[in-house]
Parts: sequence; structure tokens; C-alpha cells
Amino acid sequence: MPSISLPPDSIDDLIYSARAGDLEALQSDLSSFSVQHSVPQSVIIASAIDTEPEDEGGTGSCLLHFPAANGNLEILSHLLTILLSAPSSSELSKEDVTAVVNHRNYSGNTPLHWASLNAHLECVKALVEAGADVSVKNEAGLDPVFLAERADWSTQEEQEGRSEGQGQDRVEEVELQVGEGAGTDTGPASKGRQVVEWLLASEKTGDGEGGDEK
Repeated sequence: MPSISLPPDSIDDLIYSARAGDLEALQSDLSSFSVQHSVPQSVIIASAIDTEPEDEGGTGSCLLHFPAANGNLEILSHLLTILLSAPSSSELSKEDVTAVVNHRNYSGNTPLHWASLNAHLECVKALVEAGADVSVKNEAGLDPVFLAERADWSTQEEQEGRSEGQGQDRVEEVELQVGEGAGTDTGPASKGRQVVEWLLASEKTGDGEGGDEK
């Protein structure tokens, strides 16, 4: 896959903007680094991998992981739009783009794993439509559907704890918390359950063929 060796500081800047949800800064960084290294922005995105050692706090994640985990559809869509337009201009092949979308971090998690765990349905949809593989399992042997189910369980336990006057710890992924869901078995489906149902439906229709956080 076409890529370049970006300086650690440049990768940090890109990750910070993607994680913080600062679209303007992200656009500026991508444009600047594209000119600086004389490569398309799609190549910058494909090269922006957190390669800091795991024992020093690195995750091995790509830029897509962070907006996927935070539920920032605007940032995620911007990055995916650039990537998906790359094959038509011969910047990256379709296989290259799919590899970025399904990038597995140190724990084997793809951006789809992170979006599913944190119950961000719109981000899940965007990733699957971009080629994320629903069947990919992380190092623990868990696929995105299982992580979305875990988010649903966490929501149910939290609600049960509230009804009993007891707090429940939330499932956490790195420093990112599972999104709150609403609903019980007799009410609206929780966000985690919505993700589970959508992913299962996409697998049945074949849309999920094709998407990993610690």
C-alpha cells in the first residue's frame, strides 16, 4: 500500500485533531502535510498510524479509530470521503482503501470494533458502507457484534443499578466510554442493541462483507 514515513509529531497532530473533533485543524494538517510530502491527502491518512510502542501508551491505531470511537460522524465521514475517492484518481487502490478501513491496532481492533463498542450506529453504518468487515475478530476473539452486545449489556446493568440505587461501572475502551443507551426489554432498544441489530441485518444482506480499539 502506498504510504510514507510521517514524523511522529505530524502523526500526533493528525490524531489529536481527529480525536478532538477539530475538523478545521484536521483539514489544515492534511493539506499542509500533503504539500510538504508531495503526496495526496489519502496517502497521508493511510500513513498516519500511531506506531508508538504499546508499553509507552501507543495503540497502533489509524486516524479512523478515533472519530469512530468518539461517535464523530463529521470527522469520520471527511476521512472516508477522501479515502473512497482515492481509487478513482489512482492515489490508492480499492484494496489499499479497504486495508485502511479495516486496520487492526495492537489489540486487533478495527475502527468498526471501537464504533460498535461505543454504540455509535451512524459511524458503524459509515464504516460498513466504506468496506469495514463485520466478521473481523480482535486479539480476544471478539467481533464488532459481540462488542455492541457488550455495550447493550452495560446499559441494561446500569439501568438495573439505578433502579436499585446502586451505581454500575461502565465498560471502557482505552479512555473512551460506551455511549449511554436508553430502553429496556419493554421499551426502545438501547444504542448498543440498535448497533447489534443493524450489523446482523447487514451480514444477512451481504453489506457487512468487506471492519479494531484496545
